[in-house]
Amino acid sequence: MRTVDRLLAVVLGLAGLAGGLLVTAEVVAGLLDRPPLLLPVRSATAELTARSWSDTLVLVVAGAALAVGVLLLVAELTPRRRTELVLQPRDARVTCTVSTGSVGHLLEHAASGVPGVRAASARVRRRRARLDVSVPIRDRGEAGRMNERAAAAATGALTGLRLRSAPRLQVRRTEQGA
Repeated sequence: MRTVDRLLAVVLGLAGLAGGLLVTAEVVAGLLDRPPLLLPVRSATAELTARSWSDTLVLVVAGAALAVGVLLLVAELTPRRRTELVLQPRDARVTCTVSTGSVGHLLEHAASGVPGVRAASARVRRRRARLDVSVPIRDRGEAGRMNERAAAAATGALTGLRLRSAPRLQVRRTEQGA
């Protein structure tokens, strides 16, 4: 479930709970012949009975509710971005996957293990992996060699995973002051 889905589910669930509790409290207050707590029940009833189904306000509210419902439906039915990569099977009956986040951590760890690399960060997708390597500025030739060693270490780690379809690795170097 995506983060937006979770947040939306919590907000709508809490709103539904609060609305249900409020309506229940209003019904109990009405049964006990007490005045309404928060909802102006009598004026709302009079206003709603005075309107017809073809009134502009009724149509606008119904159209807005329909639009929100369709947007929520489309948001839930859109395919999710794939976040797992399939490993080469050792047994045809078993399918093993690894998350793109785990592959990114592996690439970062492999590149950070190269002497002279200060930091590394990776972003992995199904077809592409981008590794950003931070090296100190000494001389341009040494920085280039560190970049090549980091790329070789990351490529070796990616090859060692034995992915069915490995993402294409792109390594970018960022030079920082020594």
